[in-house]
Amino acid sequence: MANCETHNLPVLELESHQIREALRCVLHTIIFNRALGYVIPKDVDSELFDITYVQCGDPGVEAKVESRISDFCTQVEKKPAELHQLQLSFYETRRKQAWFGTQDERLYWETWVISVLVLQPDIGLQQQGPQAGAPTSAGAAAAPGQQTQTQQQQAQAQAASQVRAARQARLQSALEEQLGIVVRRVNDRRDHIPPVLSASAVTFPFDISISGSSTRGSLQGGLQAVGKMLMKATPPPVLG
Repeated sequence: MANCETHNLPVLELESHQIREALRCVLHTIIFNRALGYVIPKDVDSELFDITYVQCGDPGVEAKVESRISDFCTQVEKKPAELHQLQLSFYETRRKQAWFGTQDERLYWETWVISVLVLQPDIGLQQQGPQAGAPTSAGAAAAPGQQTQTQQQQAQAQAASQVRAARQARLQSALEEQLGIVVRRVNDRRDHIPPVLSASAVTFPFDISISGSSTRGSLQGGLQAVGKMLMKATPPPVLG
């Protein structure tokens, strides 16, 4: 990991229902721009944002991305007040000598860190809406006080709509900025990319990990540490 290029993207402040779609936009944009083999681009119009992003058109990649996003959303639901991070890491595989023959070793050469902070619903907006009171009967004329109350409710609803629109516009701008950062960095940072030895769409394998989760990479690192300890340990004396 010493030679791994790390990109820490700006924190995305999202409402809970926006997390899945925003992560799709960012993850697929990174993966597509690092797919150096034969790729059939697939344009996708975002379901929530005025954004079109590109996928590799590989069902395996789409399934892997969706699975890890679902895991991420599950973790966010358990601890919505915390800052959550998703890491997309590219690596190459090499064979190395082990205790019992050879084994594959993962050499990570690039990692993208996506940070998400969950926006809580505005309490003021939740409280706005029809106020409790006796409804008027059908066809009955509303009293002057009721007319004023209706006007207040309409004004509150309009203000709430404006606040939601402003929040959506800020998120739209932040997401567009993040995708722009990804495109600029993949074009500017190329010296660390390993030689391309595959013509498949996904030229380099990748992992998607969640902060605080136990990954195969951490388990492998733990086993390697135990192995080094055993090699350095002084053997017990031979009984005479």
